Amino acid sequence: MKKFSFIAVLLFFAVSCNKEQRFSNRLQKGERWSVESITVNGTATEGNLGRWDIKTDVNIAEEVPTLSWSRGNESSLCEWQFQEDGKKFQLNYYQLCEECDGNLVDSLDYDVYNLTGNYTVERKNRKRMQFSSNTTIGYPNQTVVIEIERQ
Repeated sequence: MKKFSFIAVLLFFAVSCNKEQRFSNRLQKGERWSVESITVNGTATEGNLGRWDIKTDVNIAEEVPTLSWSRGNESSLCEWQFQEDGKKFQLNYYQLCEECDGNLVDSLDYDVYNLTGNYTVERKNRKRMQFSSNTTIGYPNQTVVIEIERQ
């Protein structure tokens, strides 16, 4: 009986990790995703929202994957991760050392910092993903929705 319990627990963890791996691979396979919309409490952000260039040579079991969010001549670095069997998505602004003095931080850095938070995955297919959160740094207790499309 102990052997069966051990195998069942091992299988459970293997299946759980595979779901997160599957959704991470889906995001990484796109390599480049267009940010189609960002809404805060139903109000859409206007203008060029940019794109996500996903770093693809990462083993998510060993390190936190990153993406470069670019908009025009501005760019920011983010860490991202699927959690809870692909039901949650975490997006974290990552400040580079050369930006530490604050003089080299552009408006995209501020925007991405404000969008840092834990998101619920609303849509996750091959070509489109949608994330929503009420716990972002810049918009606490407001509903933020980010929708991306594979390019």
